[in-house]
Amino acid sequence: MDHDQPQPGPIHFDPISKNDPASVATSLGRNGWMRDDEILVGVESAGEGNMNCTLRATLRDPAGRERTLIVKQSRPWVEKYPTIAAPVERAWSEARFYECVGSVAEVAAQMPTLVGKDTANYTLCLTDLSGSVDMTDAYGQASLPLDAAARWLGQLHSIELQPDQCASFQNVELRKLNHQHIFEIPLQSQLPIDLEQITTGLETTRRQVIADGNLLAIAKQMGDVYVDADSWNDPNARLLHGDYYPGSFLRSPAANPTDAPSFFVIDPEFCFVGPPEFDLGVLLAHTLFCGIDCGEAKEQISAAYRGDRFIRHDLWQRFAGFEILRRLLGVAQLPLTATLQTKHQWIDIAREWIR
Repeated sequence: MDHDQPQPGPIHFDPISKNDPASVATSLGRNGWMRDDEILVGVESAGEGNMNCTLRATLRDPAGRERTLIVKQSRPWVEKYPTIAAPVERAWSEARFYECVGSVAEVAAQMPTLVGKDTANYTLCLTDLSGSVDMTDAYGQASLPLDAAARWLGQLHSIELQPDQCASFQNVELRKLNHQHIFEIPLQSQLPIDLEQITTGLETTRRQVIADGNLLAIAKQMGDVYVDADSWNDPNARLLHGDYYPGSFLRSPAANPTDAPSFFVIDPEFCFVGPPEFDLGVLLAHTLFCGIDCGEAKEQISAAYRGDRFIRHDLWQRFAGFEILRRLLGVAQLPLTATLQTKHQWIDIAREWIR
């Protein structure tokens, strides 16, 4: 159910949700997401999202039956870093993504379903993939379900869009924000975070990287490719997830010991129509952090993706290289336990791919 007309508000949910159930109940009720015979019996944080306030609401009917919904609100800042401004309209990019892929069974079956949106409050309501957990525990464990991830991405990139659909997926403001964090901030003279507090010696390594004038020139070129407002006009352009890494992957527990855990994808707010090599590059970069051999990972991705003949491998590897640098030398740090020596090795691989 969509409520596109302004509603009384605005509502800003408290991310420490146990202190703010009233706002969640108000949102669910006035948008028709909670039935008249249901009551809200619990609200909790739905994972450690970086960008948005994402809550899980538990509803109960008179018969005692319970169901859960995800309520996700974008605010004018990054939830994990409130000092970083972010476009609130990212909620509508995510909503358009769900609406677009909803009729593509191979893609939609492995994502939540959009229940509705509240345009007055930049809030989405989604079905809950109850019991699922994100896959950031794959870092260092070589346990990423790479076949499933590459296969889903191939299905997404196979969607044929009409020109008006392509134009609606520019997502320019969020791309500008991401552009800064991928291609500029990790390579600038001063960082807003202290890398030495993360890994002793890492800032010295970063200084060596940013002394490479050739790498900086390529960063400018690749950044322009990423943020190009006309990228949807490229004949190779595809609908992209935009943030395709283990934090956007969910693992659903197996129903019984003989079943393989299910693979799901969430958080497409960074979506846009652009070069498919960007999604592939991000995926490849994170296989490195998971401890998977790069050469084997690339072959495995290519085989499952099934669109490799259209891929520009120079773009693929360069996007992967900058994703590696961004995650090691920028603000968007990962839960990695790697030593400085290992990070040096990863950075060397990234620089090789970029060159």
